[in-house]
Amino acid sequence: MHVNISSTNFKLDKINEVNSLNQEKGWAKRIGAECTDCGQCAESCRILTELNESPGQIARRGIEMDEAYGCALCGKCEAMCPLGLSPWRMFEQRRVEAVQQGEITIEEYQYLFPDRAVTVMSMFREYYGIDYSELNTSLPAQTGFLPGCTMLTYSPELTKKVYAALAEKYEKVLLLDHCCGIPLYHIGIPERGDKIKGELGEKVRQLGVKRLITACPNCYYQFKKEGVLPDLEVITVYEALADEFIANQGSEVYAIHDSCPDRFEGIFGRQVREALDRGNYQRAEMRHHGKNSVCCGSSGQLGHFRPEWATEHEVQNLEEAGKAGADTLLAYCHACVLNFGNIADRKIKIRHALNTLLGFEEDYSEVKGKAAQMFEGEEGYERYLKLFQD
Repeated sequence: MHVNISSTNFKLDKINEVNSLNQEKGWAKRIGAECTDCGQCAESCRILTELNESPGQIARRGIEMDEAYGCALCGKCEAMCPLGLSPWRMFEQRRVEAVQQGEITIEEYQYLFPDRAVTVMSMFREYYGIDYSELNTSLPAQTGFLPGCTMLTYSPELTKKVYAALAEKYEKVLLLDHCCGIPLYHIGIPERGDKIKGELGEKVRQLGVKRLITACPNCYYQFKKEGVLPDLEVITVYEALADEFIANQGSEVYAIHDSCPDRFEGIFGRQVREALDRGNYQRAEMRHHGKNSVCCGSSGQLGHFRPEWATEHEVQNLEEAGKAGADTLLAYCHACVLNFGNIADRKIKIRHALNTLLGFEEDYSEVKGKAAQMFEGEEGYERYLKLFQD
């Protein structure tokens, strides 16, 4: 495998030591004991296809570090498993062990870490003058809006449009420019992710927030399921603005990509489809959708560890949308939207679901180039170095 991380070949005793640690957590132990090697989980899974081994075989022999970071952590294996096993969980736990044992130099990826002052996203906002000072970001309010760091950074006008729509419906709205910590969990440092969520929880308590409206599926499930905000009503933006969406304005056919965090509950996917149906939009379902959806390529930070696989995921989804007869591929996770927008020669339009439902157009094909522009020339190089300074 070719993984862009610092690694060495492990000796057999090292692999056995790692496997023992992993089994103590239960994931690998159960999979090693119960997996029937049926192969259903490997469908559209790049890591299992490449290894050509069942999760049970991998669990019993021990997971190598580069294999753990080749898993997208998307959960499709669990959705496909007839026994309800969760192979992705054993890969996730192996990442934690890799960090704990110093097998990966996490400083190489600190530009992703939302608990640092300087990240790629904070730099993008500063470089392009993205500012939310005209919105309420610090005063008490009963309603909080958490757009998610990706939308906040790369779609500021859409963020403001959603905020304005919420402000018309609710008396006071607080914009929360926070991250739910997903990049930290994905890299293998969950304690730092827990800290970020705790800090957001403390902020909303201090400012009297009673209702948290989320636009990002990752944020929604991070806060909805884990009891971080037990006294808070957590809802999606599609539930909050269900009566505000516009009716169909054309003859386009839309396909919906279902994001990985929504795979099992399907709350976002259902609400987006209901909103489209109420507005008389024409819909077409892709071959892989709902629980069976194929990751866009961003889950598990796959684009940083196995970019060629991330591209394959993007292309597969675009091809499926085209085969379904769609003119536009909608996604309700902003990271998915950006990933699909990366493909230059696509024949299908890419939109966030909120672009369509609020009648706000954006060109996502420009984002990748704008991000690269920050690092051009001598000043760009100096800017790049700042990402790795302590």
